[in-house]
Amino acid sequence: MAIFHLNYRGCSPATGAGAVRKAAYQSGQALVEEQSGQLCDYARKERVVEEGLSLPGGVLPIGRGELWNEAERAWAEGGGGNELVALRYEFALPIELDAAGRRACVRDFCGMFPAKACDWAIHDDGRGGNPHAHVLVSALDISAQGFIQRTKAEKGQCWYLCQDAHGQQAPIRATDWKAAKADGWEKIYNFKDGRRLTMKQAKAEGLGTKDRTSKRPVQMHRISGQAARDVGSAELTAVRAAWAEIANRHLAAHAAATGTTAQVIDHRSNKDRGLDEQPTVHEGGTGLIGHADRVKLNKEIRDRNARLRVLRAELQQEGAALEQLQREVAELERQRGRIEKAKRGRAQGRHRGALAKRRRVAMATA
Repeated sequence: MAIFHLNYRGCSPATGAGAVRKAAYQSGQALVEEQSGQLCDYARKERVVEEGLSLPGGVLPIGRGELWNEAERAWAEGGGGNELVALRYEFALPIELDAAGRRACVRDFCGMFPAKACDWAIHDDGRGGNPHAHVLVSALDISAQGFIQRTKAEKGQCWYLCQDAHGQQAPIRATDWKAAKADGWEKIYNFKDGRRLTMKQAKAEGLGTKDRTSKRPVQMHRISGQAARDVGSAELTAVRAAWAEIANRHLAAHAAATGTTAQVIDHRSNKDRGLDEQPTVHEGGTGLIGHADRVKLNKEIRDRNARLRVLRAELQQEGAALEQLQREVAELERQRGRIEKAKRGRAQGRHRGALAKRRRVAMATA
């Protein structure tokens, strides 16, 4: 049955994750990375069912290698650094749909990024049990003249969330950090227990660098002042929700055409849906290290979740039986009340009748 799975990663040459290399991998092709001169050869190494490019209107057709080499040149001209060349999305495709239906799903997903270049590919494991898509979305908008550089104001400027000795928090630009540090400001970090602390606060509680979620401090978003982590999470949630809507629309159309029950996927976590079931892990391809262990783990998780569903159903049945019993008791109480009321009414009637009889007797003997 259809499942929900979607994740994304940033793509930046600065971290060794160049766009040309990623495009070669997901398309199963051999592409030359012009900046390094390296041949990225993934031909015949991936089970690529179908691949293609989705470009905005007015942009002339372009080859995959040319597109992403141009994207990396634009990245370098824009200053490079930690700026992204693209975002890489990976998501599971409904097994209920045929090849045309899956292709339509992927094209609709690319339609969420009308000003970007989208490079997509559909993979499968060769047995039809793991259809999924890879979509590489350019970070920069693209037009007929090429990639459009962001202005300096639009580019990501690194700010850190910091705290002074009095507990006051404020965003401080990275270029101003040395001066701020001299004035007693400290960077704030995300910790695994969900809190945000300075290292001084953490050490006071016996926590160290290994207890942080990342070696990087909390970064601030360049426009809204919100933490980059929070903004990124909100953006990912929006994409996840949009993908679920796309998949469910196609699943509903498939069900209507085949006269079957429509499957529905939900982008929300089990926790957000109020479920106590344990989520499964992504298994990936059969050739990946640890694949058999992940398959075994997922089977154990599914078995455990199945037992939970049985217990939950039994509890619901017990709860329903209890509610029915409570309704029956309440009805019996209402019936008893009506009977008692009727009895009181009859008793009062008899009492009034007796009084009237005594009056008549008294009047007759007077």
